[in-house]
Amino acid sequence: MAIYDSVDLFWSWDGDFGIGTDGDVRDTGEDYLLSLIQEIHTVVKSEIGDWEGDPMVGATLSDFIGEANTRENGKKLEDRVRYKLIEAQVVRQDDLSVRVVPVSIHQVMIMINVVVVATTENKLNVGDQVNVNLLYDTMENGLFFMPDTSVQE
Repeated sequence: MAIYDSVDLFWSWDGDFGIGTDGDVRDTGEDYLLSLIQEIHTVVKSEIGDWEGDPMVGATLSDFIGEANTRENGKKLEDRVRYKLIEAQVVRQDDLSVRVVPVSIHQVMIMINVVVVATTENKLNVGDQVNVNLLYDTMENGLFFMPDTSVQE
C-alpha cells in the first residue's frame, strides 16, 4: 500500500481545466486522490502518441475495436490497462487490480481498484480503496466515465 496523495490542476473528463468559484483555475486540493483518479482516466483514455511529453502514455484501447466480447479479449484488455497504469507509474503493481466485465454484446465495464494509505489529506478511512469504473464500447471505440467512481470500503 502506498500514499497516492498529490495536488494537480483539476480538469474535466473532456480535458477542460476547472474554474473555481473565485474565478481562478481549480486544483485537486479538496481531495488529494482526485489527482490519482484523473491520472487513471488519462492513461486509459489516451492513445500511444497523444502526449508529446511522454508519447508512450496511453492504453490505446482502439486496438480492441470490433473485437469479440470474449473472456480472452477481456483478459487482454485487463492486462493492457494494468500494464499501462504501472508503466506510466500512476500506481504500484501490488496496489492495483483491474477487472473487465461484459455488460452488453459490444460493451465492457473496466473496474479499476487501487489500495491506498489513508491520510488526512485524502480523507479516506483505514481500509477504504479507490474505485474507478469506465464503460468501453468496442464498436464505437467510446470510453465513458461512470459517475459512481468513488472511494469504497
